[in-house]
Amino acid sequence: MNNLAIVKHLSLVLILIASLIVVGCDDKSDDKSVEQASSAAQGAPARNEQVTQSENPADVSKNIARADVYPLQSDVEPQPERKVQVYRRSSDASAAVALGEDMFVMADDENNILRVYKMGGDLPVYSYDMSNFLETERDHPEADIEGATKIGERVYWITSHGRNKDGKVRSNRYRFFATDVEVNGGKVSVQPVGKPCKTLLRSLLSLRATLDLGLHKAAGFGLTSPSKKELKKLAPKEGGLNIEGLCASPDGRTIYIGFRNPRPIDKSTRRAGTLVVPLNNPADVIEKGDVPVFGEPILWDFAGLGARSMEYSAFHKAYFIVAGAFDGTPEFALYRWSGRKDEQPALVQQMSQSNFSPEALIPFESSEMLLLLSDDGTLPVRVSDASQCAEDELNDDGTCPNKFLLDANKKTFRAIRLIP
Repeated sequence: MNNLAIVKHLSLVLILIASLIVVGCDDKSDDKSVEQASSAAQGAPARNEQVTQSENPADVSKNIARADVYPLQSDVEPQPERKVQVYRRSSDASAAVALGEDMFVMADDENNILRVYKMGGDLPVYSYDMSNFLETERDHPEADIEGATKIGERVYWITSHGRNKDGKVRSNRYRFFATDVEVNGGKVSVQPVGKPCKTLLRSLLSLRATLDLGLHKAAGFGLTSPSKKELKKLAPKEGGLNIEGLCASPDGRTIYIGFRNPRPIDKSTRRAGTLVVPLNNPADVIEKGDVPVFGEPILWDFAGLGARSMEYSAFHKAYFIVAGAFDGTPEFALYRWSGRKDEQPALVQQMSQSNFSPEALIPFESSEMLLLLSDDGTLPVRVSDASQCAEDELNDDGTCPNKFLLDANKKTFRAIRLIP
């Protein structure tokens, strides 16, 4: 064995030993997770404030997430039946689950507010700001919520666990948490459950099975003084780690975590595979602060695409996965999976609708229909003057990116109905 091989071998051993020091999700030292291990950031300060709802809309120009609360609108006037539905007061739809057959709760990855919509209505009927519960930093409050799945009345949520667009660590982005969401007589109730887990990625990196999957490199694990060039490569749309899919098994015992990036090389096909990791004790992680217990990683062949959204459909008795490019290229496809680990998901269809970026997939228990929500944050919106757009965000052609509109009522995201 030459010197280079010996050094490489010892490096992997040291990484494994360091990452084996794993604590439960409720441990007081959990801020010393992967972001601190890479010496790039400190954990979010804890705040003992009760979760509240504010009557102010999200203030994008100051990048501070506040709840926008509305009276329950049980008589929401439905939109005309058409393939594309438009919903308001949010732009970057990133995660969602069904609430019965006529409502859904969604997250916007630009703030920490959960919003509930009625199918066909355009305004949210309820909202809840998760910022205090998630213990987010005031300077960088965005948690980057990217995935959701429902088990009974409980909705599990996961953030990207990735760095920001500049490759910098933001401790807010390392959260796995849950809410109990109930709809009773048309009234919606959202209640945070247990404590958010901040050490999920650190626990995952401790697995020997992940050493050959590129997770340590994609997370920037072990970097002490990275250069600006090295940091840029760790951005989610470059080479950095990015979680976007979350999906519960039919029995609710396992939650599958889907990665948009990295895409490890599958040794059997020699192609980039889509990484999925089973979490086998989600309830104990949230309720008791237990150390996450993971199953054997799975690699799917999506022709180089990563996981963007995934969910199990009780009606179809199958899993559906939206796959997309890791780097923002507008390339998407819908896959169907039987749940058998020895079977690859089958392609249902390529998705090529112009300017539609499916980031959340919602099946309904009693319907063959799937609802796909689009992340429309970057869509240009014509404004009359620069004062309607966040500072320094106006495009050269006089349009404003949807996410930077200062009037929350003008922000929109779209949904399409699809029968696979």
